[in-house]
Amino acid sequence: MANVVRRMAEGSSRIVERFLPEAFLFAVLLTFVAYGMALVFVEPQASMFTHARTILTAGWYGGFWNLLSFAMQMTLILMTGYALAQTSAVDALLARLATIPSSERSAAALVPVVAATASFVHWGLGLVVGGIFARKVAQEIEGIDFPIVVAGAYAGFVVWHGGLAGSIPLVLNSDASNGNFLLEAGVLDSTIGTAATIFTPMNLVLFAVVAFLFLPALFALMYPEREDKKTPIDPAQFETATVADGGETATKNVSSSGDLSVADRIEQSTTLVLVVGLSGLLAVGLYFFDGIQNGVMPWNNLNLNIVNFGFLFLGLLLHGSAAAYIDVVKEAVENVWGIILQFPFYAGIMGIMAYAPEGSTSLATQIAQGMVQLSPEGFFLPAIAFLTAGIVNFFVPSGGGEWAVIGETLVTAAKASGTSVPRVAMAAAWGDAWTNMIQPFWAIPLLAISGLSVRDIMGYCVLVLFGVGGLVLVAVTFLPM
Repeated sequence: MANVVRRMAEGSSRIVERFLPEAFLFAVLLTFVAYGMALVFVEPQASMFTHARTILTAGWYGGFWNLLSFAMQMTLILMTGYALAQTSAVDALLARLATIPSSERSAAALVPVVAATASFVHWGLGLVVGGIFARKVAQEIEGIDFPIVVAGAYAGFVVWHGGLAGSIPLVLNSDASNGNFLLEAGVLDSTIGTAATIFTPMNLVLFAVVAFLFLPALFALMYPEREDKKTPIDPAQFETATVADGGETATKNVSSSGDLSVADRIEQSTTLVLVVGLSGLLAVGLYFFDGIQNGVMPWNNLNLNIVNFGFLFLGLLLHGSAAAYIDVVKEAVENVWGIILQFPFYAGIMGIMAYAPEGSTSLATQIAQGMVQLSPEGFFLPAIAFLTAGIVNFFVPSGGGEWAVIGETLVTAAKASGTSVPRVAMAAAWGDAWTNMIQPFWAIPLLAISGLSVRDIMGYCVLVLFGVGGLVLVAVTFLPM
């Protein structure tokens, strides 16, 4: 069994290394594919020349800047997650965890478990913790195959959309003024709390099986035995991560504390950060307390903004000074360049996918409607929603953005067939996360931390795709909500 899985992983890696383009080129190629599909499948309302021109302007350019607010939320999620992962408390925890494995194979099995656990809490934290933990493991276990360890870190990300920061369940739990377009359109009559999505037996059991059973077993089986198949890395090439260490990272070319200016003292003041940090966490606590007063439990009151807010102030508090936090945020900026560069391109692709002249149907809706027709009775609709989201994720690798273009079709189909709307929504959430295993967009931050190329890890992630796909299809169809 192990030999078969190992050969499959090696073969997949060779194919990926030869044919998979870099992440930015992947986005460019998808733009051309989406544009060509729109030319063919979206019904024109005028001449072909006018049709092609309108797709370019109203579709591509019209959508290019439509997700700037959402892009900023995504950037902040990654930056606050990075900053929190770089605190001394989290850094010490990861260093201690890296000493647990007794062999290279057990270390390769542990990395996706740690990454998946962190991703369930917060997807940005999961990407960052996964990348940093992979480095810690490489520093602890000399000669370990680094690409498979980093692939394991990214594989843990596959659970994120079933976690506490999952875009679809959080959008469903928001009101119309905070982005729940289904309420605004009248498709839903009320919000759907996270108790009916994230905190259900189906979702929690699926997370546990994927994170604690399947991923560690798969990476233990895939780990190469022969030394010539391994690609170890010199841990010395890693720059020392910036952590809060009593002010070491915040020194500003001064010879002694007596030379600090008033501005320097303020920037390095522990008292100031303590007041600001505790004030922010107090605001988070009051936010949830007010929700409880209104009959809304904390797990039903999560959304992207409160997650970002809480992680920002917790990170600031744990770093101990404004200067230390500023330093680590500067490092985080280096890891979000891919989002800043590529997100507008994917927004443009979304514009093409959502483009529909009067009397026509958009590409995304056509895909969703076509997939829904495969299960007219509704029993297999959750499985269809999972596959639909997986397909659309290639073109719209943003959970919230993807839900914006397929959510109405899936929810309408669920209501018409009597299928559970939360079940269909969570199936779509897992579908969105599922094909990230072969969609390189979200691997960019983790690769920036590890120093590897997308080609180094995607071959292993292909096997994750197949295995997780089978598990999710069974779960969303048969497990109780």
